[in-house]
Amino acid sequence: MFIDGNFAFGVSADLRFEKKLEVGQNLSEKQIAELINLDQAERLLAKSLRFLSFRPRSEREIRDHLLRKGKLKDIKGDDEKAQYERSVETVIKKLENLGQIDDYEFAKWWVDQRTRFRPRGYYVIRMELIAKGVSKEIVDELTTIKKEDQIRLALAAASKKMDSYKKLDSKNFKKKLGNYLLSRGFSWEVVKNIVDTLVDKR
Repeated sequence: MFIDGNFAFGVSADLRFEKKLEVGQNLSEKQIAELINLDQAERLLAKSLRFLSFRPRSEREIRDHLLRKGKLKDIKGDDEKAQYERSVETVIKKLENLGQIDDYEFAKWWVDQRTRFRPRGYYVIRMELIAKGVSKEIVDELTTIKKEDQIRLALAAASKKMDSYKKLDSKNFKKKLGNYLLSRGFSWEVVKNIVDTLVDKR
């Protein structure tokens, strides 16, 4: 877009078509501000969709990504900062309407990935989800697990270390495997159960 013969800002072809912009058209300050805001939201939406193409994300992850990409801390004017933040919120709502943001579904996916491919205790999974901005209600619902299921997960995690620890004496085996399982978020009760079960099965 050129104003008085000087380049002012760019808009996408879709936005130009949607707003029926023509060469020589007179635009009010309000119309110009609206176009700038709409173009900014379009660009942020495209960034969000690229970010989501790698894996599902929580709402907080997407918001933080957009604020970081926009280098909000480097924007000087308060009005410009406020406008950028409004554009981010506009994109968040649009992604929710498109079904691209759903913290419950994201949390289900995260728990499934952590329990199937990288077995971890539910304490660690809880902390990971909370750090990603998932509500406590969702976290509580999805990380309440029976003791037998915790033992199953701990066994799966321990199996990945059995070859590495099989030549250790009993004392060091218990210490190494116990510390490993504790570091992955399993409770002491579960860890002791697994260590005592596996120490004689190497």
